[in-house]
Amino acid sequence: MAREAERALGAFVRNHPTDNARRGRVAIVVLLIGLVAVGIAVPVTFAVFDQNGEGTQVAGLLWGAALIGVYGGVSNGLRTLRRHGEVFVLREQGLVYKRTGETRVLPWTEIRSTVERGQNHALGRLMGWDVHLVIRPRAGGRLLLSGYTEDAARLSGEIRAAVAAGAR
Repeated sequence: MAREAERALGAFVRNHPTDNARRGRVAIVVLLIGLVAVGIAVPVTFAVFDQNGEGTQVAGLLWGAALIGVYGGVSNGLRTLRRHGEVFVLREQGLVYKRTGETRVLPWTEIRSTVERGQNHALGRLMGWDVHLVIRPRAGGRLLLSGYTEDAARLSGEIRAAVAAGAR
């Protein structure tokens, strides 16, 4: 049934697979950085309390780095575990999202909105944050196109343009 629905979206244009292995490597590195920052932040925090509050900014920065690292590592790690075989298939009249155990067929008219929240700078590209397109289907839920997907910037632009044209 999914194959018929896919064919109904017109001719195949291109596959955009997600590099889940890269996402997993980034998750491990970021989690380790976060845990190291926790290991440094704990004694620094105790030292700050012993010294009548001097150095609170340093302790705060360390805790910020620790929390960002732990959160980023865990969230990317969970996505790595849940999104095996993730592929975005671009077709003339819509988008097909596939991953192990799930296929979603979305004609352009069935996408309610798209929001691009990417951070296109050196760290953003390294972390897969350069593209962060949130796709909200009319049926509910959401899909996330990230920088871990092959040629994500091009795909993001094409999706946004097609959805905008379909809304007119």
